[in-house]
Amino acid sequence: MNEKRQKFFSAVVFFATVFVLQGCDQFEKLSEYFSPQQPAATSSATQATGTEKAAPGLKEQDLPQNVLAKVGNWTITLDEFRQRLEALKEVIPAEYDVNDAQNKKFILDELIRQELLVQEAERRGLDKDKDVAMALQEFRRTLLVRQLAEQVAAATPQATADEARAYYDENQMAFTEWRLREIVVPDEQEAKGILIELLQGADFEAMAKERSKGKTAAKGGDLGMVTEFDFPQREQAVATLNAGDLSSIFQGPEGFYIVKVEEKKTQDFSAIKDEIVSGLTLLKQQEAIMALISTLEEKTPVVKNETLLKD
Repeated sequence: MNEKRQKFFSAVVFFATVFVLQGCDQFEKLSEYFSPQQPAATSSATQATGTEKAAPGLKEQDLPQNVLAKVGNWTITLDEFRQRLEALKEVIPAEYDVNDAQNKKFILDELIRQELLVQEAERRGLDKDKDVAMALQEFRRTLLVRQLAEQVAAATPQATADEARAYYDENQMAFTEWRLREIVVPDEQEAKGILIELLQGADFEAMAKERSKGKTAAKGGDLGMVTEFDFPQREQAVATLNAGDLSSIFQGPEGFYIVKVEEKKTQDFSAIKDEIVSGLTLLKQQEAIMALISTLEEKTPVVKNETLLKD
């Protein structure tokens, strides 16, 4: 790897640290990378002099078995380092192989640099700073909540194919799209007369251009392909219709409507089964978490003084 690429890779590792501190979406995984199992410690001599030196004459062969590096009293084992490499894969660009020997050296060096800065920050008392302490506390709370949510989700049974099928059958509208035309007039009696003509064989498109007062009149009432309805009365009128069917008259925002279904497409269950199973599983997980919250609220005293919110 040339020098330019080496510097870039080192920068990527560094900025991964910054993203974690700023609340990157991957922070729960990266927290393993940036939180060694053994906390940094400083001796009384360090506190007095402001420096931390390795034991005189300490060499690579003097490190305990499986310890990859030592910075002052902080150590990182080979197993811990491998865990951090796995976490880094989530944020490092794919072209950088974290298992490459040269890249692993860069990552280890970055960890060491970070630990040197951490120990210096602690020596200066920055870990006692109010804003830092609050940020760490919020990070801890968020991480614990996410870990608990993941634990609850993992313990929740997945939705079954039968449940997915039942949901599909009960919610056909959610998996259907329609090509619709409309005729809109301000008077119900006029709408009734138009409907009679349509039932007697009048062309819907021509009738819409001639008689409709709606915004789509110039297009022969064409609404295009519809997957979501702009008002509930239209949805109710279309729900039971098939291609070629006319709706009855219904009232809406612009007057009285008649709708024709030109085309109707319903997604095949086999094509979306996995998607429905995933969605139902997520719903079960959310319900399990809400149930846990309800249980906790029942057995944990919670008192609120909402009058203070008015100040």
